[in-house]
Amino acid sequence: MKNILKITFGILFIALLFSACEEYDDFMTGDAKTGGLIVPSKMIPYKLGLTPSLDINIEVRQGAPIETIHVSYYYMRMSDTTVSNTLTFDIPVGGANATEEINKTMTYTWDQLREGIVLPTGPQIPASDLDPTIGSFIGDYWLFSYKVTLSDGREIINNNKTTVSIANFFAGTYDVELLYFHPTAGGTYPTEAYGGVRKLKKDLVPVSPYTCYAFFGVWEDNVTNITIDASNNVSITFDRDDAISGDPYDATKVNSYDPETGVIQIYYHYYGSGGPRIFWEKFTPKN
Repeated sequence: MKNILKITFGILFIALLFSACEEYDDFMTGDAKTGGLIVPSKMIPYKLGLTPSLDINIEVRQGAPIETIHVSYYYMRMSDTTVSNTLTFDIPVGGANATEEINKTMTYTWDQLREGIVLPTGPQIPASDLDPTIGSFIGDYWLFSYKVTLSDGREIINNNKTTVSIANFFAGTYDVELLYFHPTAGGTYPTEAYGGVRKLKKDLVPVSPYTCYAFFGVWEDNVTNITIDASNNVSITFDRDDAISGDPYDATKVNSYDPETGVIQIYYHYYGSGGPRIFWEKFTPKN
């Protein structure tokens, strides 16, 4: 049940995240005038035992002068979708963006992320990211929201949010090269993929110490679960019954993970009219 909750919420969150990525216009209170655009970091994994601190960057676009950025955030425990209290603070800008784009950076350690966060019931966030129970918290996250006050007093609620997830070692944002072979729509297996080499950006969202999920192929309404074990072996499962790991025409196409480069290669397929639809996906960590 825990995994179902995580995956269901994750699909909804990814859909919202990608729709937010496509629109940088802000929602405004009061009279709708331009200005006040900020673009914060979107998804940041806190990799347990590997992240001494992390930075949330906010691009403050040049335009109508911003006096203050108001930040609020809470913690979501995914095992039972319990939400913590909400904390708030302000970042002064003082109109500095009137003549040029500027950047504001918030730096957090584990102690700073958990400070002041209280969950109403159940287990609290462990004091250390090396706590023996920490594995059960993987997939939980802090969600940061933003609004700004302009120098003329107007308040603007920003449409972009930042997610800081408690992550395993390979969670994060990846550049993906996807080859999709279709038996009838076009292209020729294995030399020419249908639609060519597709360039995507995908988030590997953590759900356990060894498993993350990303959306399936080019469709955001299904997911591919990727598991990398302690020996760096890769296995994949799906939330759709017709999907199968591997390439049906080539048994040498084996899922793999390179711990030196962080590159993940997976192969999977499903059957439809005319034959199998085959996917080759290469995930390269995005710097």
